[in-house]
Amino acid sequence: MSQDDANERRVLSRKELARELRQQAYQRAKERRAKDPRVLAMKEAAKAQRRELYRQVKDKRSAAAAEQKRAVKAKRQQETTDKRAAADAGLMQLIVCTAKGSSAQN
Repeated sequence: MSQDDANERRVLSRKELARELRQQAYQRAKERRAKDPRVLAMKEAAKAQRRELYRQVKDKRSAAAAEQKRAVKAKRQQETTDKRAAADAGLMQLIVCTAKGSSAQN
């Protein structure tokens, strides 16, 4: 006797029979849902909505990163300009002081 024969001949209690019938009903419903065009359309719509939300978040994040990068670049450029202006002023002072015929005092 194989195990399948033993399972077929086994007498099920009402509780076991009800459990098995519920499992079979669940499996049939699951297969029906997998083929149902309404469920498939709903899944596709959910996927499209999720992708759109992800794209919006990604765009927002990249825009914020670009704005921060622009701000850092502008700040660095302003600091460089200020340093150069201070250095130029110091050099001009030295040039004026050392120029020939200058009336400036050392």
